[in-house]
Amino acid sequence: MEIEVLSRGLKFAPTRKHDGFKALIDVKKFVRNLTLKKFFCKNPIENSNPIITTYVHTDLKTRSTFFPQFCKSSSMDMFEKLVIKDLEKINNKKNSVYGNRNYNNMSKKEREALKILKEDKNTIIKPADKGGGIVLMTKTKYIEECVRQLSDNNTYKIMKKDPTSDMKITLMALLNEGRINNILNKKEYEYLSINHPKIPTFYILPKLHKNRENPPGRPIISGIGSISSRLSEYIDIFLQPVVKNTRSYLKDTKDILNILIQHQWQDDFWLVTGDVASLYTIIQHFKGLQATSKFLEMDGKIPLEQRDFLIASIKWILHNNYFWFNQDFYIQVAGTAMGTRFAPSYANLFMAFWEETFLDDFLGAGLVTYRRYIDDVIFIWKGDEASLQVFLAFLNRNDFNIHLDF
Repeated sequence: MEIEVLSRGLKFAPTRKHDGFKALIDVKKFVRNLTLKKFFCKNPIENSNPIITTYVHTDLKTRSTFFPQFCKSSSMDMFEKLVIKDLEKINNKKNSVYGNRNYNNMSKKEREALKILKEDKNTIIKPADKGGGIVLMTKTKYIEECVRQLSDNNTYKIMKKDPTSDMKITLMALLNEGRINNILNKKEYEYLSINHPKIPTFYILPKLHKNRENPPGRPIISGIGSISSRLSEYIDIFLQPVVKNTRSYLKDTKDILNILIQHQWQDDFWLVTGDVASLYTIIQHFKGLQATSKFLEMDGKIPLEQRDFLIASIKWILHNNYFWFNQDFYIQVAGTAMGTRFAPSYANLFMAFWEETFLDDFLGAGLVTYRRYIDDVIFIWKGDEASLQVFLAFLNRNDFNIHLDF
């Protein structure tokens, strides 16, 4: 029965008992939204005199708590009272027409199986890294794989204490500098200043496509709400448009299909795919920063002082990328964490920086077309197998630590 429950997928949501308090909160939020719409219909935001600024600003801001209660009408009050009254009926099973109905998308046996899975402390359940499958691992094997990866002293170091307080001081110094120089406006500054950050946590996604018996793990650092999460979000707003302008940028599957159908297939064509081994952790800090700086400069849309602030912000995140695992604090000393918001864009620019070293020489001279989706490469080679093997070997001889598995 446990297998049947898991076969529904990790995104399946079992029905829960009605939460009257949560429903009441939702009603209050809905009424607030109505009053806000009414307020701004009568008081539209005018932008006839936009502020002229040297720097590029974002729409990031802290969530507003403004509630114009004076805009509440009698009809809104009546609506709120009627909905709350209906909610009270639902909560009171004796008086509710819904009380005797059992709204449940799981059978009793399935719920018992779900309870068994939840209470099993010796089994770890994770989604597979690729393919959409579900992986069950013993807790011992899961921790062993995590420890194996964290034992790489070139990438991770164990810390003596929780560094959050110390990092918060240096982060505020960085943000204060940005605010003083008007690189950050007031709303951005307040948004990026996290008062009560969460501690990032480390976990892995098993790579079943690599080894079904002893799958290696893809390291992920869950940094939602962490001290660097909003700064990472801010950085990514500027990096994403730059990534889209790189030569090998690939949006999605439809994009590559549209590119491939433009080429008339020939007998000496080879369609080659490959992926970069451990891309996020192999990026040397100075190479990644150099790549990002170069492409921001080439883009030309961001002033020099703001580019310097973005690079300083990236550098701060790279040097303060800490997390918690199994009662210990660690810091990542090489590469960037998969899980931080700007990591895919940062990795894309690093790869594009490497590609600049060979694309001009080979496009039209063997390479028919070349595209990449983060760490997955696809290209068409024109020539015999021997020339292709020479090119593949050339790609893996570089000083970027890049190794492609074809």
